[in-house]
Amino acid sequence: MFDTNASYVYETTAGTYFSDVELEPGDVIAGKFVRKMTKYGINIYSSGNKYRFRLPLVSDLLYSRKNLSEKLYYSSGLKAGLTNALVMGDKNFLSDTLVDKFTVTGLNHLLAISGLHVGIILGGILWLLSFLHIKLRFLISLPFLILLVPFTGFKITVIRAVLFALIVMTAYFFDVKTELRKMILFAAGIFMLIDPEITNDISFLLSFSAVFGIVYFLRNRKEDADRGRFSWFTEPVKVGVAATVFTSPFILYYFGNFNYMSVLNTIVMLPFISVLIILGLGYLVSPAVLINPLVVFENLTKDVLDLLYKWTYSFFVLNKIDYNIFVTVILLMLLVVLLKRRILLLFVLLLPLIPQKSPDGIYIPKMIRSKGFINIDGNRKEIFYKGWYSDFKYSFLPLAAELSLENFESGDINIYDGKNMYIKIQNKTKKFSNICVNKVSPGCRYIFKTRSNTVNKKDYLKKHTYLIYKNDLEKGNIIQLSRYKDTIKVFKGGVVLID
Repeated sequence: MFDTNASYVYETTAGTYFSDVELEPGDVIAGKFVRKMTKYGINIYSSGNKYRFRLPLVSDLLYSRKNLSEKLYYSSGLKAGLTNALVMGDKNFLSDTLVDKFTVTGLNHLLAISGLHVGIILGGILWLLSFLHIKLRFLISLPFLILLVPFTGFKITVIRAVLFALIVMTAYFFDVKTELRKMILFAAGIFMLIDPEITNDISFLLSFSAVFGIVYFLRNRKEDADRGRFSWFTEPVKVGVAATVFTSPFILYYFGNFNYMSVLNTIVMLPFISVLIILGLGYLVSPAVLINPLVVFENLTKDVLDLLYKWTYSFFVLNKIDYNIFVTVILLMLLVVLLKRRILLLFVLLLPLIPQKSPDGIYIPKMIRSKGFINIDGNRKEIFYKGWYSDFKYSFLPLAAELSLENFESGDINIYDGKNMYIKIQNKTKKFSNICVNKVSPGCRYIFKTRSNTVNKKDYLKKHTYLIYKNDLEKGNIIQLSRYKDTIKVFKGGVVLID
């Protein structure tokens, strides 16, 4: 068996590792491991004997990266967290609110160091060496690409992007003429041969589906020759639409959120992100000169993000599609690709509009520390939440996405250590149509308790149904939520388990 009560928790390239000993950057753990998929991501536990050793060079590189990351953040007066994430791949200094704004605006992909960032860096190097032959430029850029992997903390997404870039550059260097689509599939095949389980990795699915979609939509020589004078705008829009079409089924199935303005938001934000990356890399060379411009430009970028959040929030959708719809859409997309009817793929953009089943009832997700419910009573949608940010994002929001709800007529959300950036409530109140929270009222059929063991013989009434996590007094109309493993729906005094 494996120990789930480890003393130390570490973020690794393969998932979150739970260890009983303290580890240092560059440590390698060998042995048997158990991977467990959770709503927070992949958890990894040691199973049986394990062996620990250190790779000196890797350890030194990771320590240097850590020191550079802290130097950049603290020398900026704690204001360069975004640049740190974009350049160093260190998201420890990002606030939850900032990350949520990127998610709601459909720009979360800009935060993850991946092919986009590798492309910006590679493009900058090739541009600086534009006076040289292209093959010589490829050779010179090779060590910079390889160093990018440890520099960003051996991120899986960066390793994939760099390997793919190396495959493409090698093909061009040796004059191997083949379609880029075939090259993408070849690279994907190599990764799957190395790690067959990579097909369960959402970042792998998103990155390769986006690249394949862009190439599939835009790789047409006749269209290249017919570009008009507005191609500076139309081409980025086409790229954004192509990437969105091929990634949206995965996003809606795994994450349950979508913003119809994400393409235009990306076009607006991409120049700012690119400049931040360039300034961040320049800071590493000349920190004294660039620290002030970097801080000013990061603040400007955050202001632009705030505007995009306000302007495009109404286009944000919480809607987690079910497995049958997901598989059907993927099969239809493959059929359209085989038939070479690109325009038909735009049907995928209608996916977020497919309503999910949300019959009447009180929906209560499985939570221990935090308390909350979603009440659907005819056309009336009500919401209540009181607790911690992690429970809100990883337990409560997925329930809202499964019910395809992001707008509520009334309710109250109180997050102790964060802000609600996703749910919109028209009338903020703690009064609900048929539920009382903690207090007892004649008009309430249900009494929702936020504290355990608060229903006693003195206050107990038969005419109410009590919803409470744990309670010493046991009655037929006292529903103890701790006895259920998953989300439940309470309807007409009975309990329905939600798969």
